[in-house]
Amino acid sequence: MKTAIFSIGVFLISLFLGSCQPSETSCSVVDTGKTLDYKIGDKLLFSYNYTTVYPASGVDSVYKRSGFIHPLKTLGGEVMTNCSPADHYHHFGLWYAWTKTTFEGNEIDFWNLHKKQGTVRFRNFEHVSDNGFVATLDHVVYPDSPAEKVAMNERLEINIGTTSLPGYYIDYHTTIRLASPSPITMEAYRYGGICIRTREDWNDQTAEMLTSEGLSRDEADGSRARWCYYQGKAGNEKACILIVASPSNLNYPEPLRVWDKTVNKPAGDVMWNFSPTKQKAFTLEPGKELSLSYRIYVLDKNINATTAEVLSDFERD
Repeated sequence: MKTAIFSIGVFLISLFLGSCQPSETSCSVVDTGKTLDYKIGDKLLFSYNYTTVYPASGVDSVYKRSGFIHPLKTLGGEVMTNCSPADHYHHFGLWYAWTKTTFEGNEIDFWNLHKKQGTVRFRNFEHVSDNGFVATLDHVVYPDSPAEKVAMNERLEINIGTTSLPGYYIDYHTTIRLASPSPITMEAYRYGGICIRTREDWNDQTAEMLTSEGLSRDEADGSRARWCYYQGKAGNEKACILIVASPSNLNYPEPLRVWDKTVNKPAGDVMWNFSPTKQKAFTLEPGKELSLSYRIYVLDKNINATTAEVLSDFERD
C-alpha cells in the first residue's frame, strides 16, 4: 500500500513539473520603425522601443530614452507596465540602468535622467528573429553635451518562450563591457539594474507580492531573493509577473529594491528591481564583463510559492 501511494505521489509531482516546462512557441515580430512588436497570433506580447521616446508635451525633454520594453502585456491583452508616469518620468516600463556609479572620478547616474549625468541609448540590432533579438546599447555620460562619452557597451539578448501554463516568458540576458580603458564602479546603492514599474491599479489593496524567502511587499525591500512575483486582478482576469534571477548573477541571491505601500502615495503602486550592488559595490575593469540573466514570466493566472519554485529552475532548459 505504501509503495502504491509513493508511486502515485511521484506521478503527480512529475505531471506538475511537466506542466510547467518551457515549450516551443510560434511568435512573430513586426518592426514598426519605432518598436519591435512581438506577438503570438494577433496578441501583442510586448513592444521593444528602440527609437527615442519623448515625454508628454510640456515635460522637459531630458526625460527621453530608448532601449526598453513597454507595453508588457498578458495574453489576455492587459498592460502590465507603466511608462513615464507623472510621478517618475524616468521610469520606462521594464528597463535597465545603473544609478550611483563612479566613472573617471565623477559620479554618474544613468537612471535619474534629470541630473543630466548619464543615459542609455539603443545603437543597433545584431540579430532579429520571430523569437527574440540581440541589441547593442550605449551607456552614455553627459549626454547631449560637448563632454558626451560612451562609458559602457551593453549587449542585450531577448528570447521568448511559453509553458503549458497560460502565458509566456522572456529570457533577458544583458552583458556590459567598458567602452574605454576607464573602469566604472557600481557603488553600493539601494537601486540599480533591471527594473519594472507595474500597472498603476496594482497596489496594497489589489495585488500581492511574494519572494522566494516568503516575504511580502512590505517586508521585501533590502532582502535577498532568487525570485519575486507580484500578482492580482488585471481587468476582469488574474495576472502575475514572476521575475527569476539566474544563479550565475552577481551577488546571488540578489538584493531587492521594493517600494512598500507608503512610498508612492496616493497611487500606492509598485516599482521593484533586483539590485545586485545594493549591499556591495562592484568595479568593472578593462577586459572584464558583467553578465546578468533573468527569466520574466507574464502569466494569465495567479500562482503560489510551489509553482514559482518549479518555474524558477530555468537553468536546466
